[in-house]
Amino acid sequence: MQKTKFIYFSIFKHIMENKRIESAPKIEGQNIFPVEWEVETPELVDLYERAKKEAWNASDMPWNSLSPKDFDEDQKIAISYWFSVLATFERATPVFAKALIKAYETHAEQPVKFMFASLVGDEARHEECCMKCVNQLCPLWPWKWKARNSFEEEALKAVNWIYYNGSRYWRAFVKATDEKYSLPILFTSFMMAETGATTIFKSMAERAKHETFREIFLNIHRDEARHLAFTWYMLKKKLPYVGEEEKKQITKQLRAGFVFLSPILLEPISEFWKLPPNFLDWHRRLEEIARDAGLGVLSLEEKVKIWGNAVKTVSARLKQYGIEVPSMPEIGIYSGEDVKITEEDIALIGL
Repeated sequence: MQKTKFIYFSIFKHIMENKRIESAPKIEGQNIFPVEWEVETPELVDLYERAKKEAWNASDMPWNSLSPKDFDEDQKIAISYWFSVLATFERATPVFAKALIKAYETHAEQPVKFMFASLVGDEARHEECCMKCVNQLCPLWPWKWKARNSFEEEALKAVNWIYYNGSRYWRAFVKATDEKYSLPILFTSFMMAETGATTIFKSMAERAKHETFREIFLNIHRDEARHLAFTWYMLKKKLPYVGEEEKKQITKQLRAGFVFLSPILLEPISEFWKLPPNFLDWHRRLEEIARDAGLGVLSLEEKVKIWGNAVKTVSARLKQYGIEVPSMPEIGIYSGEDVKITEEDIALIGL
């Protein structure tokens, strides 16, 4: 019996030695395959663990305490307007999804891929909060809302102008997806967005008078602070090796991020935002009404001070790598290079 088994085994071995698998073809170009799980930055593994632990459910916010009866009609419209504007920038899920694909195609280390995956979920959750706030106060605003008076008509026009400019951003983004932008440039774009978001949401949480708004802003701030840490970890690795041309592109991206986010973090800057006469008057009026209603919207003076301090911190960190922060006179930054941006420069920004 043993001898028979040995004979069978010898025959099988002989057959298989003559049936070896040939080598697989080489995978050409950018591709998500082959699978590998390289880890170069242990801190990013820890940050991803933090992302999982800090995950929260938008449905668990204290929505029951946000009653339409607590606000007059103008206040409900103004608050809904503000969250509709915020949603323009929180609709970053497809932007980070593209960054996630790029990270896989370029075979970035595994925690980078996982972190981008977490950002996709975070941004969807932030937009969900915008949706829930609006539906709680003005259901179907703005896309199916029927204006009942001239105040609501102007508010609808204003938000539709924001969305029109958002569509210009998206067209530029789609066009830019074929460009071979380096990860340092991508991360610099994200870093500027996250710096502003972290700063503003923390300040709004401190000023919000309503429990629901305060909880939303605190949770979004926690996410944005983690996103900012992610971008800085990556930039610290990449910036020492960037060339002069990339440094110039990074400087331009800092300005582009500042300009693109200006409607929510400051006031719309005409360098990108194409808006009609009287828009800014209505935008300011709506923000003031929302502020008085307890939303926690910062005054223009507060935004200038907070943004200015945040950018000065960014500037100090980037200068050690020989990268200049551009001039931003809108918030009192005059020392940097004057940079002119185009619609294409806006394409890489996410929040």
